[in-house]
Amino acid sequence: MSAFPDTERAPPTTEYWSADTLAPKRQFEAWRELIVDAHLRWDIPDIGCEAFPAFMRQHRVGGLRLTDCTAPARVSGRRGRAQIAQDGQGHCLTVVLAAQGTEALSFHDGQELLLQPGMFTLWDSARPLSFATGEHLRQMSLLIPEEDLLRRMPRVRDLVGRPIDGRSGLGGLFVDHLQALIARFADLPSASHGAVLDGTLDLLCLSLGAQDALPPPRLRQVVLEQMKRHIERHLTDPALGVGQLARTFRMTDRNVHKLFEQQGTTVGAHIRGRRLAMCRRDLESSTLAVRHVSEIARHWGFEDPSHFSKLFRAAFGMSPSACRRGRAA
Repeated sequence: MSAFPDTERAPPTTEYWSADTLAPKRQFEAWRELIVDAHLRWDIPDIGCEAFPAFMRQHRVGGLRLTDCTAPARVSGRRGRAQIAQDGQGHCLTVVLAAQGTEALSFHDGQELLLQPGMFTLWDSARPLSFATGEHLRQMSLLIPEEDLLRRMPRVRDLVGRPIDGRSGLGGLFVDHLQALIARFADLPSASHGAVLDGTLDLLCLSLGAQDALPPPRLRQVVLEQMKRHIERHLTDPALGVGQLARTFRMTDRNVHKLFEQQGTTVGAHIRGRRLAMCRRDLESSTLAVRHVSEIARHWGFEDPSHFSKLFRAAFGMSPSACRRGRAA
C-alpha cells in the first residue's frame, strides 16, 4: 500500500521564491522567515549583509517536503529544545544534500560532519542540531515523516549523521533521482504522485542499506579528518579514545582502528603524539614558565611524571626539563 494514499484528494503545494523581487536590505530577513517555515523551527542569527540574492523552491505532499534552496553567504543556525518544542510537524527524518558548496553540521552527541558537494546525510527533527554554511551553498532536502522510513528500514535512526557519498553507486542514483524529482515534480500527473514518492523512499532506503561498515574510499579521508578535529578539541578529556570516537561517529571500534591503520598509525599513538606536542608547546611558552612540568603533563593527560618523561624523550630526543631550559636559553 502507498504511504501517500491521499495525494489525489489533497494535491501538493509548490512554492517558488526569489529574493530578486525584494529590496536588497530586506532579502536576508525574508529568506530567514521562509527557511524557518520550510525546514521546521530554527534560530538563525542576522548576518548584517547588504544583500542576500537567494532562492527557494519547495513541494509539499502531506507530511513530506522536497526543498531546493540557496545561501549565497555564510549563515549559521541552531535547532535546540525550544525550537523543537515549537514544531507543529510530527517526528521527521530529513535527507540533506550539499548540491553545491559546503555545510558543517553539529549533532546533539558532539559529532560534527562537513558535507562537501555530492554528500548527503540524515538528521532527526527530535534532536538538537547546528549548521554553518560555506559561501554559495545550494542545499536540497527531503523531509520525511519518520514512520514512512521506519516501515521500510526499522534501524534507519542508526544512520542519522552518517556521511553518504551521492556521487556514485546507489547513493549517486538516489541523488540524481532527488534532483530530477525536485525539478519536475510540479509537472507530474497527480495520479502518479503516490507511486513516485513511494519509489523515492524505496530508493533512499536501498542507498542507505548499501552503506559499507566503513565509508567508501573517497569519504574515508573526510571522516578521518573529522575524527582528528574531534581529537584536537578533546585532548584534555580523559575519556578520549577509540570508544568515544566510535560512539560519536557511529562506527564500530574495529572500523575506527582501520581508519587510522590505513594512515600507518593507531588511535592511541595519534592521541599520544598530539598530547605530547601540546606539552612541548606549553613548555616552550614564556607565558607558562611558572607552571611546573608535572602540572603541564597532567593537564594533557599524563598522570605519571616518570612515564611522561620517557615518552617525551622518545618523541623529541630530550627531557621535558631540557626542553624548558632550551626555551630559556
